[in-house]
Amino acid sequence: MLRWPMQDPEFFLNRLQDEMGRMVERVWHGGVSTRPFDGQEWAPPVDVFEHPDRYVFFLEIPGVNANEIDVSHAGGTLTVRGRKEAATETGEGIRPVRSERRFGVFMRNLDLPAGVDAERMSARCNSGVLEITIPKSESSRPRSVKINVA
Repeated sequence: MLRWPMQDPEFFLNRLQDEMGRMVERVWHGGVSTRPFDGQEWAPPVDVFEHPDRYVFFLEIPGVNANEIDVSHAGGTLTVRGRKEAATETGEGIRPVRSERRFGVFMRNLDLPAGVDAERMSARCNSGVLEITIPKSESSRPRSVKINVA
């Protein structure tokens, strides 16, 4: 449903704030150099999905060897570290004309939602996408109760 900003200013401001936050995240970790801010050359973008029984994190890491990635958790934070080696062309008469890809060490710290079972966390890498699955703890999953008719 299309809403005009002045019909519901609170809705409009909330949407604007959400979009600005997403824009900052895209610039901050979307393959753009983040060295001036966090000391690293690049950081992979991430998507997070909540399922009824788990959270799934997807990180884009094309060109990163899966053996070079460390996934860990501590104190409610998921940490993903790795290194992407630079592909270089060397030789007489060869010079870079354009260089947009980012290389080097990266680290992403992501806050874990409350009620996860991080001990059962799993990760797999497929076609340059790292998928991390963290089940919800039994106590945090929604429960339905059968109503007995008297």
